[in-house]
Amino acid sequence: MKDQTVAIDINLVPTDPFFQTPIGRTLQWALSVGRYIVMFTELVVVLSFVTRFYLDRQVTDLNQAIFRNQSVVESYGSFEQEFRDIQTKIDGYQQIEQKENIVDTFPALSEVVPDGVELTELAIFPDKVTLTGVVFSQRSLNLLINNLQLSPNFANVVVNTIESEGPSSSGFTFRLNAQTTH
Repeated sequence: MKDQTVAIDINLVPTDPFFQTPIGRTLQWALSVGRYIVMFTELVVVLSFVTRFYLDRQVTDLNQAIFRNQSVVESYGSFEQEFRDIQTKIDGYQQIEQKENIVDTFPALSEVVPDGVELTELAIFPDKVTLTGVVFSQRSLNLLINNLQLSPNFANVVVNTIESEGPSSSGFTFRLNAQTTH
């Protein structure tokens, strides 16, 4: 009997009979699972703090970039205003130049329009002239068209319409276009 060892189990913490009841077992389960829930919640809170610092840094960087770019855009404000003023002046000069071309067209037209031609509408554009009027003889109309074609101030004469005014009148109404060359 000397060779046999006996295992002795000594439990210094006595088991509470409360933990053997259904309420006790539920409470023991809630306490063990509750630890993990608390640890998970703490992990979420720590991650939210870290994320908050990261996002705050991004917002600060973006605000600084906006401030820098805003000052760049504001610095171009005066340049843009000057550019718009210059565009307005250029438009004005182009209109004045166009008026000079229009003024130059009147003497050229007075040279080619013969007697017997009455202009009812005259439209002068920078690159063309449109004439609408009444002529009392075919000879005067032919002379007008020939003068326009032979003039160095006009080219590409196109007769749009020639119509008789009616049986009671011997005149014709006409509409023609010609390109200006100056």
